[in-house]
Amino acid sequence: MNTANALFTEILKSGIPFGYQQANCHNISHYISILLESKGYRCAKIWAFAPVVYSTSSSRLITFTDKKNISPTGKIDWGYHVAPILQVRIGTKVRKMVIDPGLFKTPVRYRTWLAKLKTRKLIYLIMDSEWYLFNSSMITNLQLQQNIDIIQPNVKLPDWFSDKLITDFFKYEDDALEQHWIEKGLAVNETAMAFYTNEIKPLLHSKIHLDLVNDYKMLVGNVFNFETIFRDNNWNYEMDDTFQYNHQDIIAKYREIYSSNLIKWQKSMASLNEIISKKHKK
Repeated sequence: MNTANALFTEILKSGIPFGYQQANCHNISHYISILLESKGYRCAKIWAFAPVVYSTSSSRLITFTDKKNISPTGKIDWGYHVAPILQVRIGTKVRKMVIDPGLFKTPVRYRTWLAKLKTRKLIYLIMDSEWYLFNSSMITNLQLQQNIDIIQPNVKLPDWFSDKLITDFFKYEDDALEQHWIEKGLAVNETAMAFYTNEIKPLLHSKIHLDLVNDYKMLVGNVFNFETIFRDNNWNYEMDDTFQYNHQDIIAKYREIYSSNLIKWQKSMASLNEIISKKHKK
């Protein structure tokens, strides 16, 4: 347990942007797994799925109040959540302890982690850390069995339980690796937190800036909008030409910050992978 606590402290000091909880838990979890491996430790990952992900008849999400008041709705909604999990010796027993600084200040038992998500009919999987993310599909298990030409998932929930294919996991390779998905995710979260701290938080209780704060919340509190503007340099129906014109100066400023953060995380990932590569050669 002392080692687990020391690793938790090192993870906190690594600069990982845990404060922005809207998205990118899969990128944070995979980065932590690589960080742990660079220090000689292996972890697994625990994946929690809300009913909306595995059932066509449910819209239930993992939902909790946004304490930072950055979300336009005042809530944060997740279809799933994932975090690294370690086998930790406590006394004479070995316990599964989750590393999730976004939700807890110390490693916690995995059932404590699940209880924190407070979602009825939540299901979970504990899988090797190499599995980076999963594909979702409306293809049912029965349809998969009938069509042998469709690539079969590597994990499949029972027919009686799930009417969606959710567990076709894939590794961090190919497009994900080449396009730096992890580094982009971390840069998005870090840039969003900087925007919140510098631009939104000082104005939250200002009545004369109410409209500006609402616009900023729409931009930063909705991760899809934020990624559209800063990661993809694009637009959508909310982040249209008028919105971007009205806020062109602040958008230009944080596009530069995002680019700087992306380069930083690319260097960090390269450094960790180099350490791991040297360990494997020994």
